[in-house]
Amino acid sequence: MPLLVALGAAMAGAGAVAGWFLLAQEDPKASAAPPRATGAPSEGLPGPDPSSALPSSAPPSPSPGEAETSPAPGSYTVVHSEDGFSVAVPTGWQRSHDETGDGSFYRPPGNRRSLLQVFRVKEGPGVAACELLRESSAHLGNGTSGYQEVSREPVPGASCELVYEYDSEEAGGRRRGVERIAVTPDGDRWALLAAGPAAEWATTRENLDAALREFRPDS
Repeated sequence: MPLLVALGAAMAGAGAVAGWFLLAQEDPKASAAPPRATGAPSEGLPGPDPSSALPSSAPPSPSPGEAETSPAPGSYTVVHSEDGFSVAVPTGWQRSHDETGDGSFYRPPGNRRSLLQVFRVKEGPGVAACELLRESSAHLGNGTSGYQEVSREPVPGASCELVYEYDSEEAGGRRRGVERIAVTPDGDRWALLAAGPAAEWATTRENLDAALREFRPDS
């Protein structure tokens, strides 16, 4: 799935807009686009986690399908996806199957305010991670109500991270998302995205950090 296709279903309300990581769409039955920004970027955001290279060891082969595999530190649970990876999600969150687009989505039961998304990046290594995110962010800014890029910074391990906000009916106002491109030891790239109400940014940041710590592609 090309970058500029995956990010497009992210926000709601606007028509289908190709973007890279499918942020949670407001209407699960239709592709939506993330919103364009109004106002200045928020200040005092925590910087990217300095550790971004993924561990080389994968866990033992889990049972097929979506299965809980083990507890993770804090209130997170490691789950295995049939899409070929294991990742930590907040305990109680479930795989969401009514999303438009590729990848695995996880949300709290009965609540679409927040989400975690994981998908494989198909673009080759010739396009740098920050360039992929730059193109996606620019594309989203052209068709999303209230879309605002807050930061886009390289992180160690040939990775990059984008933080952005947009207007979201699902989140009850502003939603903030954070997208990290992570690189495996064999050079494969994966995108991990967390989003939630802007006022709950600390929790969204923690959800992504936990997902990155426990993320293991199947060997």
